[in-house]
Amino acid sequence: MSTPQPSESSTSQPAQEGSVAPVAPVEDESFARYLARRLVADHGFHEGPVPEAEELAAASDVVMTYSDGLSAAMVCIVDREREPSRRFGLDVAALERIGKECLKYTGSVSGTKLPVGLQVIEVGGGPLTDEDRKRLEQYRLGLFNKVHLHAMHVDTTAPGAVWASTWRRSKVSAGYLRRLLKEPRKVEAVEELAAPPERTSVLTTVLLALLVLGFAVEQFFGVGEKGDGLLAPGVRTLVAMGGVNSGLVLEAGQWWRLLMAPLLHGDVFHLALNGFCLWFVAATVEGLVGRAWMGLLLLAGALGGGALSMLINSDTVVSVGASGVLMGLLAALLALSRRVPVGPERAQLQVLSLQLLIPSLIPLGVSRTGGAIDFAAHLGGALAGGAVGWGLAKVWARKEPVPPATLPVGVVGLLTVVALVVSVGFARQFWKDSVLELELIPVEALPKTNAEGVAQAKALLERYPKDPRAHLFQAMVLMDANDLPGAERELRAALSEQHILEHFFEGTALPLMLHEELAHVLVAQGRKDEARALVKPFCVPGEDGQLPETFVELELCATAP
Repeated sequence: MSTPQPSESSTSQPAQEGSVAPVAPVEDESFARYLARRLVADHGFHEGPVPEAEELAAASDVVMTYSDGLSAAMVCIVDREREPSRRFGLDVAALERIGKECLKYTGSVSGTKLPVGLQVIEVGGGPLTDEDRKRLEQYRLGLFNKVHLHAMHVDTTAPGAVWASTWRRSKVSAGYLRRLLKEPRKVEAVEELAAPPERTSVLTTVLLALLVLGFAVEQFFGVGEKGDGLLAPGVRTLVAMGGVNSGLVLEAGQWWRLLMAPLLHGDVFHLALNGFCLWFVAATVEGLVGRAWMGLLLLAGALGGGALSMLINSDTVVSVGASGVLMGLLAALLALSRRVPVGPERAQLQVLSLQLLIPSLIPLGVSRTGGAIDFAAHLGGALAGGAVGWGLAKVWARKEPVPPATLPVGVVGLLTVVALVVSVGFARQFWKDSVLELELIPVEALPKTNAEGVAQAKALLERYPKDPRAHLFQAMVLMDANDLPGAERELRAALSEQHILEHFFEGTALPLMLHEELAHVLVAQGRKDEARALVKPFCVPGEDGQLPETFVELELCATAP
């Protein structure tokens, strides 16, 4: 994804010598003059043509020019309110020639020269006649022409009656003209944008440091086998450390994954790409809105990306990476670019945002193992970040250098930091359990019968010394050999793995089976009181209203009345 690269000629700016200042509002001002004034205030135009387009001045009443180093447009306004017989005086061929000469004022994006816009707006003169329609319909060129030509007719006697010669987007839209016709005319000058204070990119630096730290943790504390990419952690590692998965978040209630997943990455290229883009984008956003709102945007991108990933993707997908956060910042930057004065800087921000956003929102593939692009997370982050950015742009007064509600937004940020610290704690415990799970007998290696377990007991105990089932099989071997103290030792060793029994075998028959076997061993050794105390927690009626049969037979539980 390349950044906008203006061509050498694009550094030329339209010459403004000889252009007159925009006309101030006067009594009984025509709509054409009012339009010229508003184009200066609202869209950054200046009055007068560039030298290559002097012919436009003779053919129009007003020529308005816009150029920001990347895009360029000229609007020719004909005032038929004051002179109904007035018509625009150049043909299509002349306009195409002028437009091509003015391409020097546009830049290039990814090696593609941007077009120049030429727009003819005839204002007044009553409703559009068939003759005028046929004449103005000629003012359009082919779809791939570098000169975008438009013609419009504005009927000032019927507000909202704006006709255009083409459906293509123009610098001055029909909607904008209709609003000017319907709304009360503004007399005051537009408020200048307050410059933001100088800010250092503290939060951006912290974010990038966390991404690097997260990747380092993946490398040094990985769980199970590695992935296929360069320095790629395996899926088990991503799940253990906080990858987003719908089953784990929605069904198991592991909300902390929504905050941890953006700090994890699928391989070194995934980290490098996200980190490189974030370095520029996050620093720009932080400089524009400050740390408080930047923190809210980061949170919105993380939650939005994770939420849509879970909603759209299969429950087998494990999603990680800061891409959702990046998309959120890009969408917010696009919405907040209006806080930057009209000119090259605003154009660069908008083009850069779109150039990174659009390819990233095309569904190129979704990972079922964390290794491909998660389009849903990209889209979710962009929607959430864009919504927050758009809302901020709406409520942020132009005269205020600092965004509103900084204090409450900052409190949300502090609460998010607390939630992130708590999330790290949850992730650490889940990682420990994932590491512990590797020490348990895998399903494919688990003996299918007790006889097979007894036969493999020694090997299983050596390979999986923390698995209570391995100790159970070894206890069976010792009981067959009438080594009751040895069997007791193995069964108590199995019961001592309390965390494993509670975490991995809760709701299974294993805990009851271990107590039954140990009770048998204790009774066989004449320690019935000790056995009775051991099984007391199990001496309660089950769902069928019956006490455990084995304990009743051993007279360890009182018979149910």
